[in-house]
Amino acid sequence: MNILVACNSFKHSLSAVEATKSIARGLHQAGLSAQQIQLFPVADGGDFTADTLQFHLGGRRYKVRCHDPLMRPIHARWLWLHEQRAAMVEMAAASGLRLLQPDELNPLQANTFGTGELILAALNRHPREILIGVGGSATVDGGTGLLMALGAVFLDRQGKVLTRLPTQLHRLHRIDDRALEPLHNTLQWKVLCDVEIPLLGPQGTVARYAPQKGATPAMMARLEEALHRFAEVTLQQTGISLLRHPGAGAAGGVAGGLHAWLGATLLPGADFFLKYTNMDQALMYADLVITGEGKLDAQTLDGKAPLAVAQQAHARHLPVVALAGEIPHHIPPSLQQHFDVIFSIVNGPGSLADHIAATRQHLFRTGTQIGRFLQAGLSFSQPHHSTKK
Repeated sequence: MNILVACNSFKHSLSAVEATKSIARGLHQAGLSAQQIQLFPVADGGDFTADTLQFHLGGRRYKVRCHDPLMRPIHARWLWLHEQRAAMVEMAAASGLRLLQPDELNPLQANTFGTGELILAALNRHPREILIGVGGSATVDGGTGLLMALGAVFLDRQGKVLTRLPTQLHRLHRIDDRALEPLHNTLQWKVLCDVEIPLLGPQGTVARYAPQKGATPAMMARLEEALHRFAEVTLQQTGISLLRHPGAGAAGGVAGGLHAWLGATLLPGADFFLKYTNMDQALMYADLVITGEGKLDAQTLDGKAPLAVAQQAHARHLPVVALAGEIPHHIPPSLQQHFDVIFSIVNGPGSLADHIAATRQHLFRTGTQIGRFLQAGLSFSQPHHSTKK
């Protein structure tokens, strides 16, 4: 029995690498040998995507002085992949939810300027391509802060520069993009989206994700107005309709902004990651796949990493076990169909903070129990090897 452990990060607790190793230690504790356990941490453009990519491909991390979502000075890192001549910039590193305390969340004040500063640093190495992971952001600014850091100037009807974005974005009249033009055609921009949602409307980025970034109903109305105005000006100047482009709403509209103003290609982050790291080859030697992340629910179906893992595994007729800190009380068929078994790793009562702090132990314990289950000669389903080489 060969097991591929391919977990995403567990938000607010463990990176994908740490989570995957915790499960593997549990399997080993149950008696499985190291040769039977293959580590393949995964990411979808969200938190720790750069760390996870470095696990597979190596590379070097560079520390940069930049600004957090509230424009406070911090240091953050980006990843240089020498062989690919690619720079990986993770929005969560400079513009992420993980950088703010709960009482600091305010998407009307937060912006993506710091992510733009990371990109500026990466551009100094003259990459062939820029990979931007846009999950885990604390922002809903359409990427205007990022574009400002790269030199774009946002002007109102009187020609006055707008500097407080997205708060002032509803007053936008024109964008001076001359500083962006040299960046548009000299390298490939690839945006790794962890969800595919539209920019506006009842299924858009404000309605779906602004509340978890601290938006009140009043803030949401203002953010929707701001992004609508940004989309209008973008259409006028570039001819690109962000309202019709699928995936433009990812990360508070950053995906749409990068597509329209820098020619970025929007990619499903998880699918891109698995192809870039050659997961298909790793699956050739597996009999069972274990995946998971902090929470499995309807948002998982938006294109999160565990879904992509399960789809690739099932294409090879491999059973998939999914682990999460939180799962629905009643697992809907739309979720269950992608995973053969879904387990919550939480053991007994306790506060959310306590369980998050104990994620490593929870994963180790669950991995041990899965290992004992397998060592007893039981299986989660009948394996099919018709496509294995």
